[in-house]
Amino acid sequence: MKILFLYYSQSGQANAIVQSFAKGFEGDTCVFEQIKPVQPFPFPWTTFQFFNAFPETFAQQKIELQPFSQPTINDYDLIVFAYQPWFLTPSPAASSFLQSDVAKEIFKGKPVVTLIGCRNMWLGAQEKVKTHLLRLEGKLVGNIALVDRTDNVKSVITILRWMLTGKKDAFWFFPPAGVADVDIQNMANMGKMVHESLQQSTLDTLQTRLNEKGAIEVKPNLVLLEQRGQKAFGIWSKFIGNANPQSLQRKIRVGIFSFLLPTAVFILSPLLTILSAIMLRVNKTKLTAVADQFKQNGKVDFFKGN
Repeated sequence: MKILFLYYSQSGQANAIVQSFAKGFEGDTCVFEQIKPVQPFPFPWTTFQFFNAFPETFAQQKIELQPFSQPTINDYDLIVFAYQPWFLTPSPAASSFLQSDVAKEIFKGKPVVTLIGCRNMWLGAQEKVKTHLLRLEGKLVGNIALVDRTDNVKSVITILRWMLTGKKDAFWFFPPAGVADVDIQNMANMGKMVHESLQQSTLDTLQTRLNEKGAIEVKPNLVLLEQRGQKAFGIWSKFIGNANPQSLQRKIRVGIFSFLLPTAVFILSPLLTILSAIMLRVNKTKLTAVADQFKQNGKVDFFKGN
């Protein structure tokens, strides 16, 4: 079997996830291709750089990518696509690759497994990836989402510290930022499951078996929080993106956004969690059904515009 691993890794987390997952494909021919922007994103970021990347990221504007290290071929038995959501959207490198001519050649007619490493909200990003894969005629057969185990407010602090200082370690009463090491290590077992399913030609039922092993957890309250986030980000993306990138107006708008977004998480998130709990009690059957849909690989008509 020939397996193609496609991934973008800025901090190194996605690379660790891919390398662990690939351990399950012992005996197969594994090809690793890292997606690299021509102009790399900074790491660590400055606050302005980080939030200034938001409007173009959310709008999925293409960036220029470096060519692959080896000639592109189209005879892979499986493609593993690993990415991370930025601002509820696939990172610019990931979305740009999915919009490239190379992707048209690689994905057509091929089974695809997606690996996601993120803080906690990945549903909308995955719906956007699904849209790209449908256009590319790739067949999504499995998805594994690794999320930060820390609660919503704490993880905002640890992630921002990681992105803005490069420091990932635990501090004070905060845990290390990002996906837990034990979850990354467990990806070897997930890879083995996919490997066996590929060998046994049972990819059509792969997602169900992955879910039984905890590959995806969808919390109904986060579905509602992300629904609101997608709508708000759509408005903010246009508001900031309509300003000239080099203008003072753009800097002011980015500054407002960089202040309001963390503030909204700290102040509004608890309130929205309570509101979501009430709505979950009122519409439990519907929201549970929606959450179950996100555990499968078909398109979910929940986030308008995805």
